[in-house]
Amino acid sequence: MPATDTPATDTPATDLRATDIVIEGARCHNLNAVNCRVPLGSLTVVTGVSGSGKSSLAFDTLYAEGQRRYVTSLSTYARQFLERLPRPPVDHISNLPPAIAIERRNRVTHARSTVGTASEITDHLRLLFSKIGQTRCPKCERSVERGTVEQVSGQIVERWEGARLQLCAPLMRRSGEKTSALRERLVREGFGRVLTGAGEVADLVDLTAKQLDEVRGSGYLLIDRLVPSRDASQARLTEAIASAFARGEGRCVVVAADETANFYEGFACDGCGRRFSLPRPVLFSFNSSLGACEKCEGFGRVAALDWERVVPDPHKSLEQGAIAPFATRSGNRYQLRLLTACRTARLAIDVPFEQLGAEQKHWVFEGDGDPWRGVRRYFDRLERKRYKVQNRVMLARYRRYDPCPDCNGARLCMDALCVRIAGMDIAQVCELTLSEFEAWLSRLELNASELELAGRVLAEIRARTATALAVGLGYVTLARPMRTLAGGEAQRIQLASALGGTLTASLYVLDEPTAGLHASDAMRLVGVLETIRDHGNTVVVVEHAPEVLRAADHVIDLGPGAGRHGGDVVFEGAIDAIAADGRSLTGRALRGEYQIGRSEKPRTARGKLRIVGATENNLCGLSVDLPLGQLVAVTGLSGSGKSSLIRSVLVGNLRREPDRGACERIVGGDLIESIVVVDPHPPARSTRSNPATLSKAFDGIRQQFASTREAKALGATPGWFSFNVPGGRCDGCDGVGEVVVDMYFLDDVRMPCEQCDGRRYRKEALEIRVSNRSIADVLDLTVDEALDVFGADPKITERLRSLTGVGLGYIALGQPLSTLSSGETQRLRLAQALAQGRAGTLFVLDEPTTGLHAADIDVLIGCFDRVLDAGGSVIVVEHNLAVIARADHVIDLGPGAGPAGGQIVATGTPAQIAAHPHSHTGAALRAAGSEMVLG
Repeated sequence: MPATDTPATDTPATDLRATDIVIEGARCHNLNAVNCRVPLGSLTVVTGVSGSGKSSLAFDTLYAEGQRRYVTSLSTYARQFLERLPRPPVDHISNLPPAIAIERRNRVTHARSTVGTASEITDHLRLLFSKIGQTRCPKCERSVERGTVEQVSGQIVERWEGARLQLCAPLMRRSGEKTSALRERLVREGFGRVLTGAGEVADLVDLTAKQLDEVRGSGYLLIDRLVPSRDASQARLTEAIASAFARGEGRCVVVAADETANFYEGFACDGCGRRFSLPRPVLFSFNSSLGACEKCEGFGRVAALDWERVVPDPHKSLEQGAIAPFATRSGNRYQLRLLTACRTARLAIDVPFEQLGAEQKHWVFEGDGDPWRGVRRYFDRLERKRYKVQNRVMLARYRRYDPCPDCNGARLCMDALCVRIAGMDIAQVCELTLSEFEAWLSRLELNASELELAGRVLAEIRARTATALAVGLGYVTLARPMRTLAGGEAQRIQLASALGGTLTASLYVLDEPTAGLHASDAMRLVGVLETIRDHGNTVVVVEHAPEVLRAADHVIDLGPGAGRHGGDVVFEGAIDAIAADGRSLTGRALRGEYQIGRSEKPRTARGKLRIVGATENNLCGLSVDLPLGQLVAVTGLSGSGKSSLIRSVLVGNLRREPDRGACERIVGGDLIESIVVVDPHPPARSTRSNPATLSKAFDGIRQQFASTREAKALGATPGWFSFNVPGGRCDGCDGVGEVVVDMYFLDDVRMPCEQCDGRRYRKEALEIRVSNRSIADVLDLTVDEALDVFGADPKITERLRSLTGVGLGYIALGQPLSTLSSGETQRLRLAQALAQGRAGTLFVLDEPTTGLHAADIDVLIGCFDRVLDAGGSVIVVEHNLAVIARADHVIDLGPGAGPAGGQIVATGTPAQIAAHPHSHTGAALRAAGSEMVLG
């Protein structure tokens, strides 16, 4: 039988004698049959301009093949789908270790995910509390232990050894049982005496029904009288206790000469009888119905009416529509009822709402029953009919979130919060910063039995905490929601989890780990990457930061341009050699040729915004001015309070968002006509979204196809050419171009649609042509090519020029947004925002240089200049020194992060910041050279 050829990518995963991962003929996306190598056990940096193919090489080729090889070893079920799963387009990859990917984006958006759950510290902490936690009754402040016959017996002997005791049980009637029947049953079971409330012993048979009822209220059923002793047999005592538990519904009463004590069967307080849930790990999880607070369902917050949003403009009168929901078409009838009721109650409707008295405002909001029932009753009616979408939208528009009154934001039920270690419950422990948490762990004093129960768990918690501290997260609390973290903080949480796993001989692929990090933090991150490498792993980093590049053992520089102009290896080798390479844009950046100086004519401010008394998160009552009409950079260490100040306090209050940050007031908001926020998150989550749909240029393209003679013959409208609705789209994949196979416990597998071969459309739609191109061919055009093809249609060209303005002319119209690099995604968000802007618009950008090469920042600065020249204002939260140096005004926060931050360190021009002796940003600017700062 002739030998069959084995696909090159199915070679053995690792050759122990090999020193390099060898990649041959990588052709994913724009890669042009790239050949390169990655030394095993090294720190390799893949760099190049945004869109040059870095992620295609590192993630879509190297990591994807590593994952494919791993999955093939799992099960027959997985392999039956992998036979249809396309391999990464590469000729050969040899010596590939098991791969782990750490992506840059903080994908967590759920309110339940916290730093503790993401780092898995909370999971181990729940186990620790379930093993050695001590439950204390909040009413009696007594320790609660599980009551068993043996345990209660031991307590009685220890407490009353040698004393004469009476063991009793409450007189409990069964359901529907009369008092006379109770007496007969007890006598029949062998009990003949009761202990009255006066402490006297009486015979059951001698008591009338009325007397027995009196005893039931204050006395007990006498089980036995005995003298407990350590030397004597415990059989009689345990039998009496068991009998008392059985007849007293789990309660045993011990009456001694000078005291009466209660003991309860099960997990209950012996002081008040309150029963508690057993401290199992699930009890301490707010993601479980057993552990979550019933009122807030584990979120820690409850929705409440936000009266500031209900009355957004208190200068208006009731007649002018001060009550915002009543100023809508659906609320018009309630406005009429309000005005009618006001006339009846002789309440002025033509004076500003803010001038009404407190009692008058209360009447408007709460009503008096009849005829006016108040604004709150309107929202109560919407709440009762939440099944209607429009009602849910209306409720969301006028609500805010307050701490849960039952758990005070702890998220957990009371039974969980009654369990303590060293005097603290798990919610209080999670409110500690990681530095404080490490100190709390070091102060724990455990006895031998506790160490035996929880020693391994405690060691794992300490190891993970030490790792989190090593990546500079000591200021973050375990309870902080993940979605509130900056990109750099979320990235470091992932790094801490990966390093905490102590894997060896693995391949780590990281996407811009320095995103969101201050220049002084980047060196700490380099130390973490070197530690992972020194554990025997291979680290591949997609990165632009000079700090990481200079620490690299090996550099792969892709380019020379982006998109179809990139995809080639410009340079491969040591960092010293790339700095001297004349072709490499990265080499030019390392030589300082892209440093941007200050503009010759600083812009003059056109008014200012003033934030007064900001106290959100770690902000220490900040008051600060932000000039309008200028480029304002807000800087500081990661975690110093930049996003809290700008995104939460400034934007949140100007927009009156439900989660807005706390401050006294914001002055100058009337100078802003609109606000556009640009953050690093993808502009759309749908797998169908692409640059054509996002820019809305696809509307004009579909209109041109629908106007052709062939389309009219078929009766096709513009919607027929959309892949979002039925018509001309492929029925097999519903216009997505691929199908998803659910792999259950593994990630879903995506494969090209077999019916349309990934082209999204049916055969009939593909036969209709414009400029000799089908609709699928048009989606394959780049933005620049599409401008040439549709240059005569202003509806299309105006939309596409917003993309070319941010340097994205090379991307394909139909390229899924999920395949764009982080730098391309950021610029796409910027293009989308610039299309919305006009004079008087405030642009707020969160780390706009994320994913951008030094050569790309020139384009970004040009975008800022166009916005400012058109009468807009720009505020950037940024660490990139080139952007900071070009700013008109800098606000530097710090001096540290977390509790050590939240203060104004310095404000002024970049030169003034660079001259400040205590500014970390100033130190970074000085280290970069005075030419960058002073021009």
